[in-house]
Amino acid sequence: MRAATVLVCTVTVEDGRLGCVWDGGRRVAVHVELAGGLRRVADWDIWNHEWDTPLVDMTPESFERFVRIRLAQPGLVEELIELAAA
Repeated sequence: MRAATVLVCTVTVEDGRLGCVWDGGRRVAVHVELAGGLRRVADWDIWNHEWDTPLVDMTPESFERFVRIRLAQPGLVEELIELAAA
């Protein structure tokens, strides 16, 4: 069996939590938990296509910084919550 590393970053949002999961590949899975339900709402690109490497180091600190910078984009958290509630 091959060992794998998976990074998870969770953030409290309006009436729930948002979780991002990254296995070191090209995409980050974004989930929102609302009213006891968990829904995958997006996949974020985390790949530098020019260098064929991830945009960040695969460390908890780098990944958390990536997630927090993405979530700071105006209106993004609200958009993700709306997708989860739909």
